[in-house]
Amino acid sequence: MTMEDTTPNQNKKQHATLNSNIKVVLKGGNNYIHPTAIIGDDVVLGDNNYIGAFCLITGKTIIGNNNRFEGFCSIGTEPEHKDYFDEPNEGVVIGNYNRIREFVTINAGCEKPTTLHNNILALRGCYIGHDSTIYDNCTISANVLIGGHCLLGYSVNMGLGSICHQFTKIGSYAMIGMGAIITKKIQPQCFGVYVGNPAKYIKENDYHKRNFTGEAVNKICEKFENLVL
Repeated sequence: MTMEDTTPNQNKKQHATLNSNIKVVLKGGNNYIHPTAIIGDDVVLGDNNYIGAFCLITGKTIIGNNNRFEGFCSIGTEPEHKDYFDEPNEGVVIGNYNRIREFVTINAGCEKPTTLHNNILALRGCYIGHDSTIYDNCTISANVLIGGHCLLGYSVNMGLGSICHQFTKIGSYAMIGMGAIITKKIQPQCFGVYVGNPAKYIKENDYHKRNFTGEAVNKICEKFENLVL
């Protein structure tokens, strides 16, 4: 599976020095990898990625360009699904210009790659489950839990500690409040604000909606409806 503007290179190991104190490894083109990081043999990296201390990137993981992974990330490990323990999986695909903060976990997919598109901010300690897809410009705050087979549309904002039940679609430009729990009966719509446990719709996300014409809003909603889990 490939993604627009993602141009991964073949793996090759070289050595370089970022500064006088930190030794880094280049794998692919101009990638800075801390010496304590572990990069699996099947991982494919594009250009200008930063891999921080004690990161684990493994499995069938494809990473594009200009991404930053801070320390202790775990990317591409097997799905947390008992039917797939020790079985082949579909890996992870990550696009371009994403920033992944400390202690983030992104599991491989069971039936399709777990996929992050472009310009996504995933803050400390969040979890992205197997087979999930995250579209451009989403913000996933600290300690957010996203279950397997979820889909986040464009520019979704997941508040601190919010939780998303598996097989859930969250509409583009939706905002999920701090600590909110999206249960299996809730399918957040585009431009909606949802809070509480279980989460409930409270208002439109005017912060974003006012930046679009009515026609543009309709096109965003239509585009989201055509996205498949």
